[in-house]
Amino acid sequence: MLHINDTVVKDIGKGFSIPAQPDLLMKLQQLMAEPEPDMNLIAHTISQDVAVSATILKTINSPLYGLARTIADIQKSVRYIGLQGITTLVTSSLIRKSFTQNNCSIALEEFWQNATNIANTAVFIGKSLGQKKSAEKLFTLGLFHDCGIPVMAMRYEDYQETLDHAVNTPSEPLPEIEESVYQVNHATIGYYVASSWRLPKEICELILSHHDRHYLEKLNGSQSQTDYAILKLAENITHLHKHFRDSADWAYVQDSVLTVLNIDEEDVQDFIEDLSEQLN
Repeated sequence: MLHINDTVVKDIGKGFSIPAQPDLLMKLQQLMAEPEPDMNLIAHTISQDVAVSATILKTINSPLYGLARTIADIQKSVRYIGLQGITTLVTSSLIRKSFTQNNCSIALEEFWQNATNIANTAVFIGKSLGQKKSAEKLFTLGLFHDCGIPVMAMRYEDYQETLDHAVNTPSEPLPEIEESVYQVNHATIGYYVASSWRLPKEICELILSHHDRHYLEKLNGSQSQTDYAILKLAENITHLHKHFRDSADWAYVQDSVLTVLNIDEEDVQDFIEDLSEQLN
């Protein structure tokens, strides 16, 4: 795995259209850094962006959170799910708004829909396995894990061809194919984006490693390995639903994922059935 330092990060940024951290997110992070964050001021700051506010309310009232009653304003949302949860939702909303279809060689709407499906699937799996406290982290990881892909697609006109080649060559991890063609890969760029947006360090590192087929080779019982396993299972279930075949990485990580999550193939089939309607 590539060791990331400041020099590498600086080099990655050259020549790529990396979305800058939005002002709203910077303000929100500053307010949260206060010794005693003012939740009312945080809610007011978020509510100034109508589009983000609408997305947050739509998300928090979706089956993802399973609330008993509808929440109608941002202030109640902040108090209900907490500062970390609301920051996650704001960040997730803003990343989608940071890319435009212009000069992008992949279909962005389809890309973000797939990322959202993976994020929601990861949250469902996490909750089913008793990882309820990790819901926001899993959602952010699922949505951001491939965020380097649209950055690559903004620069390289033939990037869709590279993705298609990777689908038809599952023996080669996508980052290795990208490195052979462009001398850079989307996992490294995704790490750069996530770091620039000041996402939690553990999420940035998982974004960097999410195609590492040896990540679970030496099990250590860490939360990072659990989150990685949930992500890979969510990726595969989403890919199966869309393409009727396993994802490229699944054959290489399947046994370890099942071991880490302490589940079997029957449990996986239950997840697939339970998620079928949501993915539709």
